Amino acid sequence: MGLLTTAGIWALFVATTLWFPARRGPLGFAVYVVTVACNEIPLVLLAVFAGSIVAIGVSGEGFEGGAATAALVLAILVSLGMVWLQIRARTVRPAMETALAAGLGAAWRSSIRPELLAALTPSEPWLRGILLPFQRHWRTVERERSVPYGPGGRAHFLDTYRRRDREAAGPVMIHLHAGGFVQGNKSRESVALLNQLADHGWFCVSANYRLRSQGGFPASLVDTKRVIAWVRAYASEHHVDDAQIFLMGNSAGGHLAVSAALTAGDPQYQPGFEQADTSVAGVVAIYSYLGPRGSDPASAPVNLARPDAPPILIMHGAKDTAIPPAGPRSVSASLRSASTSPVVYAELTDTQHGFDLFASVRARIASNFAEEFLAWVRSRGPRERSTLT
Repeated sequence: MGLLTTAGIWALFVATTLWFPARRGPLGFAVYVVTVACNEIPLVLLAVFAGSIVAIGVSGEGFEGGAATAALVLAILVSLGMVWLQIRARTVRPAMETALAAGLGAAWRSSIRPELLAALTPSEPWLRGILLPFQRHWRTVERERSVPYGPGGRAHFLDTYRRRDREAAGPVMIHLHAGGFVQGNKSRESVALLNQLADHGWFCVSANYRLRSQGGFPASLVDTKRVIAWVRAYASEHHVDDAQIFLMGNSAGGHLAVSAALTAGDPQYQPGFEQADTSVAGVVAIYSYLGPRGSDPASAPVNLARPDAPPILIMHGAKDTAIPPAGPRSVSASLRSASTSPVVYAELTDTQHGFDLFASVRARIASNFAEEFLAWVRSRGPRERSTLT
């Protein structure tokens, strides 16, 4: 492939990431697939691009005449574009600060208990995000894979994360993966946040759930609640504080996390474990689909809104082309109007769907703010566990 052709293809790739040509529907999803890596790990791709240019240079192909000049101009523009993509990850910080101040109050950070604030030690986003974007494991964290939590085989497996030297009882984070209810797997997204929380003393769980026809509503919601019941049943064995169980989900997993939090103790979604306590202390929903899953009104989280819902943080990309932000923004407003607890909606500037597939700068900044939100919730003290009657 010639120099000009190579530079042209990369220029189109970067331009699509900077200015998305489609923002919804099947084309919008295709744009997400094409652009998510470039938006999150642009400096890695810049290294790949530079390598391809060097390889062509060694071959001597396309380095003469006007084509070479045009290719050089394109190469410079591509490089500058990728550097800018990395720099603009910083916009997550003011977006999160604004959203949390609006949802929790201007002095929200000062409301965090001193011992929790001192223990945060947030991840260094820029150095680690640039040098370790593919980091899946932390030296301080041990991960146990494929622990069964139900009778459904692989669909009912979960992974656990905990600090290797952890002894005292701590809070729990249950994570539900993305995949549109048709695909996906535990511990694919939000691994940076799971490791960070585990390193800070949390017991983290990332669970599979039934998918496709087997996971139709409410089957996957039942699975989510079964994970909560499993955590409480084994709380003493895993040294966890079962009054501090939180849910986190990505895309379809966010739908499950919010729905489970809003149906605490509802026996119709707990067949065979109707008496189990499935209440949670809070929810973090990340680029989530929050619309209906079918004709049943209860399949839409907005129809489950209740005054005693736990605090919820919803983070969504302002440039999400797989799930445009208008939907989650509207649902957040409806949940907020019904709940006595905060419902924080953070729309992240320059952010695409799937922004935490990598341990990128953007993912690490968002993780730091998510952990601060969780510390704020924990600082409110134990909530009375809510159940439907």
